[in-house]
Amino acid sequence: MSDRGRISTCKSRALLTALLACCLFVQPAFATGWSLILQQSQIGLALPDVHTDDWQITGIRADVVNSVEADNRTITVHFKPRSRLQVASLVHDAAGTPTQLDNVQVDLADVTLTINLGGTGSLADRSTIAGQVVIDVDQLQHPQLKPQGWRFEGTVSGALTDLNLDGQLQSDSGLVADVAIRNVMGEFLAARIAMDVAGKNGGKALADTLAAWPELLELTAGQIQAAASLRLEPGVPLVLDGSANFDGVEGLIDRTAVTDLSGRLLVSLDDGALTARFRDVTVGQINSGIGIGPVRFLADYRALQTAPFAGVLDIQQAAASFLGGRLRVAPGAIDLAAEPWTLPVEVYEVSLERLLQVYPAEGFSGTGELTGRVPVMVSADGIVVEQGKVAAIAPGGLLRLPAQRLQAMLGSSQTMEQVVDALQNFHYSVLDSTIDYDNKGRLVLDVRLEGENPEVRGGQPIVLNINLEEDIPALLTSLQLSGRVNEAVTERVRERLQQSGQEAVP
Repeated sequence: MSDRGRISTCKSRALLTALLACCLFVQPAFATGWSLILQQSQIGLALPDVHTDDWQITGIRADVVNSVEADNRTITVHFKPRSRLQVASLVHDAAGTPTQLDNVQVDLADVTLTINLGGTGSLADRSTIAGQVVIDVDQLQHPQLKPQGWRFEGTVSGALTDLNLDGQLQSDSGLVADVAIRNVMGEFLAARIAMDVAGKNGGKALADTLAAWPELLELTAGQIQAAASLRLEPGVPLVLDGSANFDGVEGLIDRTAVTDLSGRLLVSLDDGALTARFRDVTVGQINSGIGIGPVRFLADYRALQTAPFAGVLDIQQAAASFLGGRLRVAPGAIDLAAEPWTLPVEVYEVSLERLLQVYPAEGFSGTGELTGRVPVMVSADGIVVEQGKVAAIAPGGLLRLPAQRLQAMLGSSQTMEQVVDALQNFHYSVLDSTIDYDNKGRLVLDVRLEGENPEVRGGQPIVLNINLEEDIPALLTSLQLSGRVNEAVTERVRERLQQSGQEAVP
């Protein structure tokens, strides 16, 4: 800049500073009408840090290019291009949940500041701001979010003590949300956020934004419309109301494929209490190797904000189609804090024929329907089943199990040879089984069969007691590799087996 330019800028600064001082502090001297227009000035100011109970703002600097119109009633400042407010660090800590914004830059190029000289109240009360604004944050840090940059584009309006922001917020990962914020200084901060997440790209943006997003959860299709309203007041817990509408959502949870998830989730947080309501939730299929679905679910969940995963789940409806029959969890309340908690799964009219069809062993076939009850106990150590009961519905049915497979499963003793012979064509009237499952994945079936094989012992009645064991994780891996889920799950299983040095053979 030339010496003349520097002198002109200094004069503009001095003139504007003197004008503001006179207008604000010696206003009675200008009781008669007057006016002033300053076409353009450039000001650079380093402002003092702000420290309050909840807010810590440091490194504040304003670099503005503006024009000023003033008279004995108002001062109007029009900010021009290259007008910018910068903050090195902004920290808000409410109820032990800190939020930090680093290197905040506010573009004021289309903003107008109006100061009412004749009004009552503080200078901030009498100063209003309006216009388009762009806010860039190099990095936002919050316990619920992954650290990254954010950008806001929208409008600002209102008094400095009652400020409104309305526009669109976007993260570096691509998550986009419509936001409306109102901050009444010293009283409350209220916000409404709405977003529409669609398809695989939307799911990835959500995963790259939320800190609690499970690593092995992937959305591949469908739409999620989410909205939330929140309110913060000094010394008062956060109040929040939110909702999420799911429409045809599909994806993967570890090695499980989920298709056609639809329904609503309503969430509220008030006075330290968290409430979630699941409404009209349906899932086309949940498939880890054997498909379950359609699924219908209706429930309420209540917990303390300080222990969100140790609340009470009140189930009104939980039912699913399964192998020609259905599974159901009886309505009731489950205390997730009382480990192990039990999920009582009731089994109705499951087709034995279809069950044997999905079992990865050629030649197994049968008829009949199964019913029973399986208490599934869940804890931090995993899933356990003790003394589940499943039995065939009268009048029974038919079992045909190939000899070679049975010998591999049961052994080759003389007693087992008789069992193998009988099960080549076994007409059963009774099939009772006890189910036990440990947290290592070992399933134990104690099966009691009553019936006859017309080709063995002249068709005389036979009673068989058989003990079977199955490695369920290995069984599911085999089913997943066989392509019975989808290619994405099969690929995940192959990658995991390669990482562990095992062969991916169905």
